[in-house]
Amino acid sequence: MTRVRGGNYKALMVLPAMILVCGGGLLVAARGREEAHLVPAVYVFGDSTVDVGNNQFLPGFKPGQLPYGIDFPGSRPTGRFSNGYNTADSIARLVGFKRSPPAYLSLTPETSRQIVRGFRGVNYASGGSGILDTTGNGTITLTKQVEFFAATKSNMTNPNPGKIDELLSKSLFLISDGGNDFFAFLSENRTAAEVPSLYADLLSNYTRHVQTLYKLGARRFGVIDVPPIGCVPAIRATSPSGETKCVEGANALAKGFNDALRKLMAGLAAKLPGMKYSVGSSYNVITFVTAHPGYAGFRDVASACCGGGRLGGEVGCLPNSTYCANRNDHLFWDAVHGTEATARRGAAVIFAAPVKLGFAAPINFKQLVSSS
Repeated sequence: MTRVRGGNYKALMVLPAMILVCGGGLLVAARGREEAHLVPAVYVFGDSTVDVGNNQFLPGFKPGQLPYGIDFPGSRPTGRFSNGYNTADSIARLVGFKRSPPAYLSLTPETSRQIVRGFRGVNYASGGSGILDTTGNGTITLTKQVEFFAATKSNMTNPNPGKIDELLSKSLFLISDGGNDFFAFLSENRTAAEVPSLYADLLSNYTRHVQTLYKLGARRFGVIDVPPIGCVPAIRATSPSGETKCVEGANALAKGFNDALRKLMAGLAAKLPGMKYSVGSSYNVITFVTAHPGYAGFRDVASACCGGGRLGGEVGCLPNSTYCANRNDHLFWDAVHGTEATARRGAAVIFAAPVKLGFAAPINFKQLVSSS
């Protein structure tokens, strides 16, 4: 039996129903209510879990290629590390938008018209980046992403004085980051004795970024914690029992940080007037789905849909790669990223599942964006 913080096994059996309600009815409502958004804008920061194309504009990075984007409208690659929509899209759709706001580096004067008035939002995320500036060479660091937001705000104008700050205070600031910092830590074969120092550096940077965004007008923070990285095919493939078990040492590394992150956000909210937050637990979602795949509609939770080698986790998802026919059956699209189905179902429970189930704390995302 897998325990999930704040809930119990019997209570968690409502997960399929929550996915059907949140991932179906609310999404339909969102698509049919594009002028009745729950927030004026969504501003996205983080890594490849939420990047919608920024990396395509960076030197040395190739544009996305099929089969990435095979299930995106038009079956076209967009720079998302997914077969279709990703977590940023799923959250944005749940608050009433068609998909994630556009990638910052893709913006033109024409596509910026709503943004400079404080509406719609921007996606600054960059695949491969981390909370630490040293993670993800050549990517847009989280520090730089926050600087880009500061530049965005400096260009905002609105006919009503003070309207920009009001709109920002009501907007959702979505942060999904940290996994790459832990992948780097593991790849460097660093020791357990170095873990406290790693956590301290990560939390220090996180604090600085949240405080900076707060000073720039952010008040509603939707944070996605680090998933159980020991469950991704790339890490499973390194373990003799990877076909049936996650690598618990890697998971423990992520969980220790997530526990500290929740305390950090609570402490910041206590000090910063008007700040509201929710920590959505991708860790608890993936842990539960991995233990009980059938309840969430998955058939394969160990191997990559697109890739090669053991569990599809040893060779990347390339233009000539074969890929599974039914992506909705798979938890993982490639060696480290979830499928569109994973993003959609995970976002649904983080958004609206009862807090007692442990998928978000201290409130869920729906409560966050609905608060006055």
